Amino acid sequence: MALIVSTPEKLSYIRLLVPKDLSSKTLNVLQDLGIMHVETSGELSEEDKEKLRSYAEKVRVFSNLVDTVENYYRFTVVDLKREVSLEDLDRIFEELQVKLGKVRQEVENLINNKKKLADEISECQKQIRVLEVVRRVVGDNLKVSELSFTGEALFSMVALGKSQDMEQLITSIPKDVVIKWGFIEDETVVFIVGVSSALREVQELLSKAKADIIKFPQQDVSILDYLNYLSKHVEELRTALARTDQELMSVLEGNVELLALAKVINDLVKSRLDTLLSAASGEYLLAVEGWVPEESVKVLESRLSSEIGAYLIVSVSTDKKPPSKLKNPGILKPFELLTRFYGLPSPGEWDPTPILTYSFLIFFGLMMADAVYGLIIFLLVKYVLDRSGFIDNPYSPGYLTLKKMLMVLSLSATVFGVLSNTFAGYSVGFEGGRVVLTVAGEGGGLISVPALINLSDPMFFLVLALVIGLVHINLGHVLSVIVGIKVRDLGRVLSGVGLIISEIFGIPYVLHEFLHYDLLPLSSEVYVFMLYASLAGVLVMIVGTVKSLGSVGLFMWIFNITGLLGDVLSYSRIAGLGIATYVMAVNFNKLSLSVYEYFSSLAPLVGGVLGLVLMLVVAIFMNMFNIVFGTIGGFVHSMRLCFVEFLPKWYDGNGREFTPFTLKIEKHVTLGKMR
Repeated sequence: MALIVSTPEKLSYIRLLVPKDLSSKTLNVLQDLGIMHVETSGELSEEDKEKLRSYAEKVRVFSNLVDTVENYYRFTVVDLKREVSLEDLDRIFEELQVKLGKVRQEVENLINNKKKLADEISECQKQIRVLEVVRRVVGDNLKVSELSFTGEALFSMVALGKSQDMEQLITSIPKDVVIKWGFIEDETVVFIVGVSSALREVQELLSKAKADIIKFPQQDVSILDYLNYLSKHVEELRTALARTDQELMSVLEGNVELLALAKVINDLVKSRLDTLLSAASGEYLLAVEGWVPEESVKVLESRLSSEIGAYLIVSVSTDKKPPSKLKNPGILKPFELLTRFYGLPSPGEWDPTPILTYSFLIFFGLMMADAVYGLIIFLLVKYVLDRSGFIDNPYSPGYLTLKKMLMVLSLSATVFGVLSNTFAGYSVGFEGGRVVLTVAGEGGGLISVPALINLSDPMFFLVLALVIGLVHINLGHVLSVIVGIKVRDLGRVLSGVGLIISEIFGIPYVLHEFLHYDLLPLSSEVYVFMLYASLAGVLVMIVGTVKSLGSVGLFMWIFNITGLLGDVLSYSRIAGLGIATYVMAVNFNKLSLSVYEYFSSLAPLVGGVLGLVLMLVVAIFMNMFNIVFGTIGGFVHSMRLCFVEFLPKWYDGNGREFTPFTLKIEKHVTLGKMR
């Protein structure tokens, strides 16, 4: 069974007791070892609660500080060079609070200055646009002080508003008021002069038109001179804005590693806080409870003995559900990601990672059965995917695991490509003592077993896919029977055994009787016996279904038969995608060659060179299209076969992750947000 499924590590639930004055050192040991999944335990004393509240508030403030500063950064990945030790954690935490607070204040001041400068530039530019219009409608004779004036007898003002709103203002202006206007794109500038008694009425009309009254300084200078001043002032403001922007970039770039370190420290102190919140504290002792792998208990005891001295580890019986800590050989580790996608094993369940690995390798390999395509996928994943822009953090553990899995799958595609003698849509063969390329599936070939996977024969591929499906589905039923025996579920066992018996004897009978195909060289009498044996299996299945579902099982058993047919037929997608990949590769190559032949026929020399270039462009683009979408399709459909057709038959996957309390210093820290 170990080759098909694995067993998660056995965990012990322990309580660790240490003197309170050694609590910090003990947490350092636990965080360094990273072998304990901490669980919440008893109540804390009021004094300890107050200390924890204070510490939690400091962590919260620090976390908000880190988030605030990080928001000013564009997305980047920082290589963290500084080493962090647990002994210095508290000191570094305090230092970073002060330093990062200064950085935030400096950045916010610079951003506020930028905003003020940008607003002032915008206001000056608006005044320039307005004054240009005023010059056109009233000339250059007026002084700037005469544009915004309110006296006992007369007033003047300049306003700016949307043209559609200003139309009513222009038509409704009082008789003892003079108005001049001009246009700036979809806005209207008005210059108004009138008797002071009409000022309130004009102001109400401007308010209804949602117009802005432009204020000008009371300077006895001409409009032209003031325009020249504004232009120079705008340039000065732009220079100041560029200088402020440069200062801001300098501050951000100069503190990028400080922020990266702060993010790492933030994760560590939050992890420590979670553990402290989960720990029970007495008057003299600190108690930490949690799950530890059985084989790691000795390691924990040894480390505590050498560094703490005074401690006590007690095994505790608990009704808490243990987490799942997967245990697989290194080569299968990347495929644990699939198990996590579906769900971790519940207590007592097997880990399906091994069988998922084999299944994925076969399914993906058949769907992308091309040696050249497999090698290209390997190179793309290893060297290009990180830099493609589609990956937020190329150093995240999840992505690195996925990357390893894709690289292994690409090698599977290469192996199946060699077995099918398919190399980018071509087969390698011999002709007249020399190696030649032919359309895949048409030639003899360099490999002695090209017919093992004959991509050019759709019926062969379809039958192969359905046979694989039948084996895969029945492996799921066998595992379901074994699980039923383990949990003593008689109905599940009988239903599974009955279905398997009916298949073993029923499939050969159906092939013999209805398709006239003898799967085994047996006499007709033996095939009749197989019919009765198959019916006996159906009867056992009905009994099992009734045992599990009650009287409704008298009708539900039929869905086991139809479900089996549907599940097996679902594996035809292996042939569908495999043939599609192969056919597109072949036709893309023919299309590329036809491009070359067409241009070379027009002009042998120039046309031949141009045709060669275009042929390469078309071939590369089309085959890359086939590779990218074939890879996505192969991965998704392989996952679908495992998650929908196979795992639900025997696996629940309702477990939770083993999350050790650990010191994890990321060497590559992502800063900023993706924009």
